[in-house]
Amino acid sequence: MGLLALLVGGWLGWLVWQGRIARPSNSQIAALVLAIAGGAIAAKGAIIPGGMMAATGLAWLSRKPRKAKAPSSATPIPDAQAREALAVLGLSPDADRAAVIDAHRRLIARNHPDAGGTEALARSINAARDTLLARLPVTGTSPE
Repeated sequence: MGLLALLVGGWLGWLVWQGRIARPSNSQIAALVLAIAGGAIAAKGAIIPGGMMAATGLAWLSRKPRKAKAPSSATPIPDAQAREALAVLGLSPDADRAAVIDAHRRLIARNHPDAGGTEALARSINAARDTLLARLPVTGTSPE
């Protein structure tokens, strides 16, 4: 039991040293529990089932983490004016040009002075669109 615990501890130390475990996730904690339980079962005499449990837990811990999704081509807009423009159009900070244009068209169709909206609201929607489009990179040809 002591040798197996030492091996598991050494394996975990190596994983931390390699940077594969920094702040353990729930799945890493579950894999650690599986590895420790497998080691305990193997030490009690059921070597094959315990060894399989321990090997499964250690294999799960040593896998490479998944890569995060690539950020969208749009760059986040941090300033207060842009945050206000995003709120007016109802968009998230990672919205791209197409999302800005679509949101503008949807809102202006409902709030245009000819459709029963106010001029002030239409100006606000147009200003929000102009603010965001000025800060976003141009990608391809999109109707504006």
